[in-house]
Amino acid sequence: MGGEPSKEVEGRLARQEEKLKQDFELSKEALRELDQLTRVPHLLLEIRSMGFVEIQGKDTGGIYQRLDQWLKEHWKMQDKQEDLIEVCKEEENCGCCGYSTTLKVCKMEEHHRLCDKSYTMGPIQPDGIPANPHKIYKDRSSVIDGENNMGKLTMQLAHFITRECGWTLQVCDAANLGRWGDIREQQMKFKAPHPLSMIAPLVMVELRFGFPDPFGVRDTKSYIHVNGVDSDGIFEKLRSFFQTWEAKEEDADPGYCDMKFETFALKERGVQGENNMGQKSMEVVAFMVKKCQWSLVSRSNGNYGEGGGMREQQLVFRKDEFIQHGSDHVMIEFRTLGYVEITGLKDAEDLKPHLAEHFEKQECHKYSDYPNEKFCDLKYKVPSGWFYLEGFTTNLGKRTMDLADFLASHGWALALSNGSNLSVNIKEHQVTFTRNPEKASAPLLMIELRTIPLSHSPPKWHSACQIIGPDTNGVYGHLDRFIRKYMGGREDRQGGSYCDKFYTCHAFRLKPASAEELSMGRMNGESDLGRWTMRLCDFLVDHVGEWDLVTCNSDNAEEYGINTTSREMQMIFRHRPGGRQVFMSVAQVAPRGRPPLEPPPYWSEGCLSGEVGHKLIPGTPEELQWMQEILDKTFKNKVTRDRKDGHALADRFVAVQCIRSEHPAIWDRFVGRRQLLSQAGGSEDCSLPKTVAASRGLAERCLDVSGANPSNEAYLLHGTNPTSAVAILSNSFTVDFAGKSAGTMFGPGIYLAESSTKADEYAQDDATDDYAGLYAVLVCRALLGKPYVTEEPGDFREQVLSGNFGHVLGDREKAVGTFREFIFFHEAAVYPEYAVFYRREKDGRVLPKPQSEMAPRPTEMEGWDGSI
Repeated sequence: MGGEPSKEVEGRLARQEEKLKQDFELSKEALRELDQLTRVPHLLLEIRSMGFVEIQGKDTGGIYQRLDQWLKEHWKMQDKQEDLIEVCKEEENCGCCGYSTTLKVCKMEEHHRLCDKSYTMGPIQPDGIPANPHKIYKDRSSVIDGENNMGKLTMQLAHFITRECGWTLQVCDAANLGRWGDIREQQMKFKAPHPLSMIAPLVMVELRFGFPDPFGVRDTKSYIHVNGVDSDGIFEKLRSFFQTWEAKEEDADPGYCDMKFETFALKERGVQGENNMGQKSMEVVAFMVKKCQWSLVSRSNGNYGEGGGMREQQLVFRKDEFIQHGSDHVMIEFRTLGYVEITGLKDAEDLKPHLAEHFEKQECHKYSDYPNEKFCDLKYKVPSGWFYLEGFTTNLGKRTMDLADFLASHGWALALSNGSNLSVNIKEHQVTFTRNPEKASAPLLMIELRTIPLSHSPPKWHSACQIIGPDTNGVYGHLDRFIRKYMGGREDRQGGSYCDKFYTCHAFRLKPASAEELSMGRMNGESDLGRWTMRLCDFLVDHVGEWDLVTCNSDNAEEYGINTTSREMQMIFRHRPGGRQVFMSVAQVAPRGRPPLEPPPYWSEGCLSGEVGHKLIPGTPEELQWMQEILDKTFKNKVTRDRKDGHALADRFVAVQCIRSEHPAIWDRFVGRRQLLSQAGGSEDCSLPKTVAASRGLAERCLDVSGANPSNEAYLLHGTNPTSAVAILSNSFTVDFAGKSAGTMFGPGIYLAESSTKADEYAQDDATDDYAGLYAVLVCRALLGKPYVTEEPGDFREQVLSGNFGHVLGDREKAVGTFREFIFFHEAAVYPEYAVFYRREKDGRVLPKPQSEMAPRPTEMEGWDGSI
């Protein structure tokens, strides 16, 4: 903008700043209110190749602090403190044209922030792009190769968030911006922490087209990168698999990837971009899921090079040894050039006639004009108008949901949805389905947040929110209130052919990425779409409490003549009645600064020295075997009133994984109590728990260096759910005597069991997603001392607190033939050491999951109303 006196320019900019401040305060208050209500959070992390890392979502359990420490220690990141700000030029444009504005790097005020937290890879340079002195993000600066280390960085950060912090990776998706598509953005969306995420490794497989031969004489050389954890020998298995593609392994630069291959198996032909990327990626999926027993977490497709014709595909897998594997997958790709392509029918031949009927009813014609080999299993040419394209608006979301509804009637559930833009009018959208009749029967809901560019100079855009799907349980009303109240939205019109509800709003802000960004697209820097995406996920999953996030995909597009970047965020939710608990024990524990008292020799170095406050470690195969021994040898075919709602009793509990807790502070407290009981002398008439004979390996851990056990230490059990189990590992049990005598059989203490059957009466699953049907039991060290034995209920805390006894032994086994329980009234008497995750089986088959209940409080292992 030019031709204005300097005072007018400065006045206009001052008014703009004041408006930004006002809007920021409104947004800040809305986010604060939403976050106060959120218990089940979602988190978005974004790595941008221009030199930024950004975080969006509620700061739960100290996760921002942990990320801050990790990013600064491992990647040498800096807090973002400067930004590109529009200012008045210091000099006139010319003698008669007055002043105009320019972008200048200035101190970033709070109201300039669009992310909840942002970092730079180095100091901000005059053009607004951070220096990268530590070479965090790397690329070969060559469109011909396109090699970069974004996948490597993604897996490093995902490993920390999952394995160290316990968050669950939900989606990992990539996008390309700029004229050459070489500006990369990588988003990772995580859902509320779950303990099993700490023991499930991730691996990413990247497929990337090389630059095609301009004369069409030679095949295109393409590349494969593998990054992540080499668990279960997966690298060697992938090495063998890619030999079937005649891929040649190259020496991998460890700064870029863990394994690298070159291959001619990825192919493209014709002028419409027909390629076999979908076909080859589904071969990888089938191998990883069916042969290697890994789970498909996410997939994303991107485009780089001028015109976006050089395709990329990322596939992320997780090794979940504790869930069922081998699911069939099919992938259906919509290409707005006029095609639908279907891949993965090798294991889904029964679906083929249904798909044929579905598309032929819509006047789609089966494509058969293949020049040589097929690049997909089934292909259709769609009729004119089948894809709705008007500027940046399409009906791909509507097509996706209609297809999902159709496939659901045949037992196939939508698993992933991801798209990419070659240009505004050329889009490719991939939808992956898995055979799962139970999930398929649940309604879906799609929400799309979008910016719709209006002009290039100055850059202007509309903000929009689109809803697609049925109004299940009045969800439209919930969303209407959310969009109006928090996003300043209003319903604009009925979407018609491309959505069911359409809102305009004033929520979305975009920023430039560089002071000289014309060649790379306008306003493709920081945005706040991620911030609102995470709050919408929190709102539906937690506040409304009836939905699970299935997938969340971001995308960008630019149009010739309107160079302002269009940003999109697509979320798909699956309906699920009922809520769930959230694992909140992710805050860091301050280190002791000294070695703990008499620590177990098998602890890790940091905990042995006192330099680490708390660490959770996957159990060894030997430890898992010990857990199974306890579950098997203490099992008793007996049911009490505490097995709620007549739940069937399994005939075996099968341990699938365990986590060991190393907590120096809680251990010190435990050792102090052990020393006190040892000095007082144990009880020769102490009745040993059945767990002692069940596992010799665990029993030997209770002996001192002389082979004695003067405090009568033993391992005992406490049933709960997985999220609560790990929270207790982090915080231990709390005994609160105030008003807790009602509903406890032997007084308000910590109730532990010697029988796996008794502990299972209080075990729950987390009732959602992949980990549904997995229960938890804590295996705790307990200091028995001298027992106060009773067969009848009552409040016996004083007998123990007086110092005469170490615990109460409630012997209902002798009284009525049920179980013995061990009740402790000193918090220091119990050290929760293991969380064991297990399945309930009967006759060798997994029992159907009963309706979930809340896990009991640690002080209420068994309620009592006067009878069994």
